[in-house]
Amino acid sequence: MRAMICVVIPTDDERTVKLGHFGDAKYYLHFVYENGKWRLMEKVENPFKEDEDHGHEHATMKKRKEILNLNERCDVFVYTFFGPGGEEFMKKHGKKVVHVEPKTSVEEALKKVEEYLKASS
Repeated sequence: MRAMICVVIPTDDERTVKLGHFGDAKYYLHFVYENGKWRLMEKVENPFKEDEDHGHEHATMKKRKEILNLNERCDVFVYTFFGPGGEEFMKKHGKKVVHVEPKTSVEEALKKVEEYLKASS
């Protein structure tokens, strides 16, 4: 695995991966892989978050670009759900995406990222 890789995990509670759209998470946790272990580099508050009983702003290109820019430094995006076309959008912009099941812990998600990176290298 590359010496320095950044992973973004969407979360509402800082313990589990966001259950719902990636773009509606309260926070994005940016982890880096250094010296054989994961370290939390930054917790980013999502200013573009919407309440669950919202309209359908989450699928707009403008919001996708804002979310991408907010997490630009990261190479891998962990998710349970993207809005329509969201996964393809991230891949088109050079990001790797790793799907996890709802209620996955942050630690489990990072292990899944490690497995994904080892398999794709």
